[in-house]
Amino acid sequence: MKISEMLKATAGRLISGYPGSDIDPAAFSTDSRTIGEGGFFIPVKGANFNGEEFVEDALKNGAAGAFVTDNTAYSSMRGKIIIKAKETTRALQDLAYYHRMRFKVPIVGVTGSNGKTTVKDMIAGVLSSKFNVLKNEGTKNNHIGVPLTLLKLNDSHDICVIEMGTSHQGEIRLLAGIASPTIAVITNIGPSHLEFLKDIKGVFTAKREILTALDRDSMAILNGDDEYLGTVKSKVFKIMRFGFNAGNDFQASGVSAAGSKIRFTLNERSPFVLNLLGRHNVYNAMAAIAVAYNFDISYMETKKALSEYLPANMRLNARQVGDVTVIDDVYNSNPLSMRFAIEALSGYPAKGRWIVSADMLELGQREREFHGMIGETIAQSGLSGLITFGDLSRYTSSRALECGMDKNRVWHCSERGQVAGILRKFMEKGDAVLVKGSRAMKMEEVIENLKER
Repeated sequence: MKISEMLKATAGRLISGYPGSDIDPAAFSTDSRTIGEGGFFIPVKGANFNGEEFVEDALKNGAAGAFVTDNTAYSSMRGKIIIKAKETTRALQDLAYYHRMRFKVPIVGVTGSNGKTTVKDMIAGVLSSKFNVLKNEGTKNNHIGVPLTLLKLNDSHDICVIEMGTSHQGEIRLLAGIASPTIAVITNIGPSHLEFLKDIKGVFTAKREILTALDRDSMAILNGDDEYLGTVKSKVFKIMRFGFNAGNDFQASGVSAAGSKIRFTLNERSPFVLNLLGRHNVYNAMAAIAVAYNFDISYMETKKALSEYLPANMRLNARQVGDVTVIDDVYNSNPLSMRFAIEALSGYPAKGRWIVSADMLELGQREREFHGMIGETIAQSGLSGLITFGDLSRYTSSRALECGMDKNRVWHCSERGQVAGILRKFMEKGDAVLVKGSRAMKMEEVIENLKER
């Protein structure tokens, strides 16, 4: 991308450097520490940091240039390209939009309360059987990660799959406006980020913002069993739905689980096998199947790709630790994903089934209620034991006791280190334990402690 194009895309002003110079869009970076030789530094700002403090570091590390909002300190940078922009994060987003519009490549946008990363990876895996696919790395699904992913688009890519996350109204509208998806997938609507989105209707409003980017040539792929998504109608874009209920375009039935495998039948004729835990992953697979169908990928090719899919790190990964099984689901937690995880644990073949439940964060005014609801669900699930950790999770253990769970099988810990000690003392050979909590609770430390047994 020529500097002159960057100036046009961002309404920036060239402070130093030659406007005819070229920068590889994939070399744009927001990290001064890892920027490569000839890259271009975009110093974004956050609540607790200002990337402009590292412009000189980026330039010393080989960057060809950088955006700034104040040209005073950089006006004499010889041989470096310095562009003044009104706002650097917006400049990144404007560049991504400009770059994306240079390609006619289809873009699949994925959002929802749960399963976004799994569905994104499943879709990319299936499409990769036939196409060269670009996708977000990990969970880089925000106002920084999405633009950086789009800037990696090049002529070799056939399709791009973009996961879009949100915690505030308007964020997905922004991301969808930048990415301009041709297919939009919404996995489900559940209680997440309620601290900012207020209630589930607020979550629905935020997630369906992805649909504002669709036109008459676009497709929305929606969970047809979802109470909220089932109400979506459009005279503009086409809609396909997936689920277990009659009337869905892609309908699953005959679900069975054995160990870490799930089998199901699609549209009463085509059997699929997943190497995953949890019935909810059938929904995730159906979303990927629906996308594959729109790109003329056969069921046989789709089956093979899905059978080879393995769960992402920290997402219902079952592993043997000594003589017990640890189900690692520590990446994040909210009431819906917690319910899915409890269901997966309840069906897991083990002598005894334990759960370590840490705080679910960003749930707003109903946070105590939601933690209590999880305690009630656990008590009704017939599990062997419950260990809670975190201030809010006291309401989980208290409610579990109120609902009749054996007081000798319920513990609340004030320190993570206590959790592993209880499990070592009371778990038996052949037992399984699910460990889950919001990202900030750092429950992976519990699993590391267990490995030391």
